[in-house]
Amino acid sequence: MATEKTTISGKILHNSFWYGLETILETIVFLGTSIAVARYLGPSKLGYYSYIGLFVNVVTKTSGTGISSATRKYMSEFLGLDQIGTARAVYNLAYRYQLLGTMFVTSLSLAAVLLFGEHGYKLMSCILVASIVPGVMSWVPAQANQAFEDVSNNTFSAFGYLVSYTIVIVLTVHYRWDLVGVASAMFVGRSVEVVLRTIPLHARLRKMPLATLPEDVIVRIRRFCIQAVGIQLLMSVVWDRSEIWFLRYFSGLEQIGFYSISFTLVNNLLVVPRTFGGATGISLMVQATREPGRIDGIVRNACRYLLFVALPVHLGAAAIARSAVGFAYDARYIPAIPVIMIASVLSIPRAFQEISEVLMRAADRQKELLKWLIVTGLVNIVLDYFLIRRYGAVGAAWGNGLAQAFGIVAVWQQARRFYKFSFPIPTAVRFVCASSIMAAIAFFVCRAVPGLPGLILAIGSAVPIYLLLVKLFRGLAADDRQRLEPIGDRLPGAARRLYMSVIEFITPVNA
Repeated sequence: MATEKTTISGKILHNSFWYGLETILETIVFLGTSIAVARYLGPSKLGYYSYIGLFVNVVTKTSGTGISSATRKYMSEFLGLDQIGTARAVYNLAYRYQLLGTMFVTSLSLAAVLLFGEHGYKLMSCILVASIVPGVMSWVPAQANQAFEDVSNNTFSAFGYLVSYTIVIVLTVHYRWDLVGVASAMFVGRSVEVVLRTIPLHARLRKMPLATLPEDVIVRIRRFCIQAVGIQLLMSVVWDRSEIWFLRYFSGLEQIGFYSISFTLVNNLLVVPRTFGGATGISLMVQATREPGRIDGIVRNACRYLLFVALPVHLGAAAIARSAVGFAYDARYIPAIPVIMIASVLSIPRAFQEISEVLMRAADRQKELLKWLIVTGLVNIVLDYFLIRRYGAVGAAWGNGLAQAFGIVAVWQQARRFYKFSFPIPTAVRFVCASSIMAAIAFFVCRAVPGLPGLILAIGSAVPIYLLLVKLFRGLAADDRQRLEPIGDRLPGAARRLYMSVIEFITPVNA
């Protein structure tokens, strides 16, 4: 059993490393380019790009998630049962479905843009819509890599995407290609990614045996895909900037721009939680089939580490938002400050979103997941309607955040009907206290020392203060040292020594 635990922990650690590398690179690139694009375009043009981008994002995720999540679910199931040939057959079926569906949806979308698109923006919109094809087709290979519990290939392909995307964005700003250049960056980046992701995976699959899928499995996959598409469509209403439609109707393009940068910044705050949550979800999907009794321990430990990271990052971001926006953006974006502060705090529950959703899919209970997402979507629409009409982007942040929190809690409770696990409430209280004190200190430092010096001082002092408070409140346990130390083995010399010193400081010593 000890060996198996080490294997599971090692897989989570391995995937966390590659997820972390990918998400760190994405954060650096997308945060930097989003600031450059926002300053270059201004709130109004950024608002229109975000408006079209929302449509593309919804279509891409809705078209991609259904079949790709079925790929991960059923490949994980058959790989867990050592039925390798059946797992390959699942991938082949899913890939064919994905290709046919993508071409159909993209053709309809291009026709809609040409017929109903706003004059002067049609070329940009067509390029952005064309990026749906490579964007969607990269989903099935990505989920197949997750089913193999090895996401390193996803990271390499994402690196190619980020490099090509950045190059086109830099050229766009330099040569002033405007919205067409920004849209082209997305198309080029996604095209590079899908090529780099698909070729190695297909080479690996060709070495595996190929079985014939039983008819009942095909029926299950089709049902799963239909439910997953409905779930993703509803999740797009709740999680993927659906407020932009209300803002477009009630408030205008500038408010869309303010909400868009807050949404982008908050998504970057979720980098580490999504990294660890995603890596944990990969192992949860396999263990739910192989050994369900292990679920509680995996979930509790994952939640403790998510609390350790998510609470200080989100509360700290809200505390320094005024200084950060003043430094990164120009005066046109000052009204976005309260939007960022509200969104930062209310997005904390999203750190735990992956765990409950993975367990619901592993239990093949997408019907219940779909039901609660419908309820959550209705809550979100009602909140948006009343709050955005009066408060614009600020109301959008409140509506989106409150609806997300409601939905995550509801789905979490549903998942507990099928698997035995619990949330570590005492640990959460300790981390809330430590993070709140740290955030308050950072806020007053920014108030006392304006500008960039105050921002640097606030961040520089917040980190050691938080680590000290974690030690004082005993947020981590003695056995966490053994779990966290292996991460240092992947770091270079000086960074490894610093990391190990921090772990030894904040974790208690075994009695």
